[in-house]
Amino acid sequence: MPYIPGITKARSWRRLNRTDYILLALLTSMTFFILYKLLKTSNIGLDFSSIFPYIVYQDSTGSYVSGVLLNGFFTTLRLGFWSMAFALIFGSLVGVISAHKKGLCSLPTQLYIQVVRNTPPLILLFLVFFFASYIFTEPLLQFEFYLSKTPQWVQSIFFNLIAPKGKLDIMFAAILTLGIYEGAYVAEIVRGGIESIPKAQWEAARSQGLTLWQTRRLIIIPQTFRLALPPLIGQSITTFKDSALASIISLPELTFQSTEIMAVTNITLELWLVVALFYYIISYTLEQIGRSLESRSKV
Repeated sequence: MPYIPGITKARSWRRLNRTDYILLALLTSMTFFILYKLLKTSNIGLDFSSIFPYIVYQDSTGSYVSGVLLNGFFTTLRLGFWSMAFALIFGSLVGVISAHKKGLCSLPTQLYIQVVRNTPPLILLFLVFFFASYIFTEPLLQFEFYLSKTPQWVQSIFFNLIAPKGKLDIMFAAILTLGIYEGAYVAEIVRGGIESIPKAQWEAARSQGLTLWQTRRLIIIPQTFRLALPPLIGQSITTFKDSALASIISLPELTFQSTEIMAVTNITLELWLVVALFYYIISYTLEQIGRSLESRSKV
């Protein structure tokens, strides 16, 4: 029986049909074939024990300390979080402004969206890092100098939550780049969500005597949030994956640390499988958060 939304129960692992089993068998066979070819061409067995010291190791006192790979993972989390926060705020603002606007009124926002979305993010990163850095580097260096005069606990909180020590200018350039780039996609998601709200909703709010701000805040924005939540979660996952571009400007995030380890140890397959697992953990966690928010918004 074909799936009919609202009538047929959603299929689960206990309700797989013949097509599902065929696809699952093909996917499993392809996975084992790829792994077999990788192992055969490398002529070595997988040895993940050589990766563990770069994740967690014991220092001279016997305490467990995070390795460079785990530190890079934490830097990726910070970079992705602040970039997505900037993209959500800036992109949502642009999306709200550009909604229901035509002609010259929409030109500034459409120009931003079209230029940024059609520019490779790596080129945008170079533009921000090599040109905008002339404007921001000096103030950021002064800020970091004054920060060094603060108590140690203040420095610890800042460097653990914002940027690695001595990398504030690079982190700022990466956050600004990803925020601007991903914000263009967020703007289109928000604009599309607002414009998909039926015109009758606006007219009903107006008939109740609500102002434009009250209409947007109480009626339009909540409905837009429910509609835009799935693509926004997908864009968040994309932001964390795009954060790997920051390795080009030597930000010590996960990909950069991995290339450094590979250059020193010549470990390749095991290293990149672990790195892929780290990125998968981030993506899967965001996906589950999105599913949770989506289910709550439907209540």
